[in-house]
Amino acid sequence: MKTFTKKLLLLSGALLLVLPEAANALPGFARQTGESCTSCHTQNMPKLNTHGRHFALSGYTLYDAKNENQSLIEGSEVALGLPAVLNVSAVLKARYVKSTQDTNNTEAVGTERGEIQVLEGSGLFFGGRVANNVGSIVSLTGDPSSDNDVVFGGKAILAYELFNGYSGLSLYSTKINGTFSGMENFNTGLNAPLKQFENANSTNAAQATGIGRGPATGLQAYYGDDHFFATFGAMIPSQNSEGLDAGSSVIPFARFAYNQPIAKTWNIMLGAYWLSGDMKASDQALNGELITTGATLTNIHKEGYGIDFEASGNIGSVSTMTTINVTLKNIVENSLPIGSTISPNLEATDNQAASIEFQVNPITPLGVKIAYLTYNNNATQVNNSFVNWYDYNAPSLGLTYTPRQNIVLNMQYSYITPSGIILDNYSEFYLSAAIAF
Repeated sequence: MKTFTKKLLLLSGALLLVLPEAANALPGFARQTGESCTSCHTQNMPKLNTHGRHFALSGYTLYDAKNENQSLIEGSEVALGLPAVLNVSAVLKARYVKSTQDTNNTEAVGTERGEIQVLEGSGLFFGGRVANNVGSIVSLTGDPSSDNDVVFGGKAILAYELFNGYSGLSLYSTKINGTFSGMENFNTGLNAPLKQFENANSTNAAQATGIGRGPATGLQAYYGDDHFFATFGAMIPSQNSEGLDAGSSVIPFARFAYNQPIAKTWNIMLGAYWLSGDMKASDQALNGELITTGATLTNIHKEGYGIDFEASGNIGSVSTMTTINVTLKNIVENSLPIGSTISPNLEATDNQAASIEFQVNPITPLGVKIAYLTYNNNATQVNNSFVNWYDYNAPSLGLTYTPRQNIVLNMQYSYITPSGIILDNYSEFYLSAAIAF
């Protein structure tokens, strides 16, 4: 029984590793701009290069004025600027996930038997310019939770050219991409899609600690150019705020980064991020369920901060990227009684992590990746379903092959070594194929 319980706890942690990757690389954007996917993406989609960050900062409003299919309906007395053709993209993704332990004392369950997953990584996306200085993305994607099949996400951005960059506001709501996803365009994991490895809970500090993923609804103000990026805003860590007193649950956050181009072939970025605030929440229902008996509000405190680094450029004709993320603090403190029904991202949490990831493309379509993650859990409870409840270290290897700009194949192997507990070492093997059109 003890071994079976241990395997169930391990499996619950392993399942966190298969959260879907929302797409930021959309063929609809290529149709809008008249440019190829590699104009905005480096090495492989969805990682962004300098031009891709500019396009995002513009609110996805840049377009090809010479392309008749993307001509604008300008309006007459009142300006419009609506594209004549709606940008629609579809992403189909299939993946195989298998986890193994060093010992096999009981029958394999869940991903230990190998699982094929299709819905979780696929989706429909509507995005691009919708009016003068206004852009948007709306998505319907597979839901990582067991409650629903499909999850809605979206953002609306008002952007204006300012100095040598763009300034704007982003209103957003997501279930999976995290606090900073309204406007975050570096590849260090603060915005869930923008990371080096897909199976990122084993490779990236922001994803492993949870500070770079999960539900959030918020408003961000930002400015970005070739050198500076700064954003500050406020968010509620939920999509529908069931169980939260929304008026008393707004959490401020900020993000700053400095990027230095070098010799036109390299970009070096150093950044920092922070969030801190209190929420008022029901002690009974924080997962959308109906409250049937008396409930009281209790306080939840959420706080986190860290630093990140990105270096991308060519060594000769070989493309490379190195990313580092150090989550120095990520806590959720609540006084809810044991057994309270609560949204997983608001369960009691206290963790830290550091990660380094590196990719080199010896030939343009082929990327070879390595990563190392160290994760520390300081919380005493072991029933957290959003992040791992134990310390561990994880080296990873990966390959990415892009036979066409809109087709990506991924392979990843991670070996996880928990420390200070009775869990055995285990591994994660991940294969995926995605096509976007």
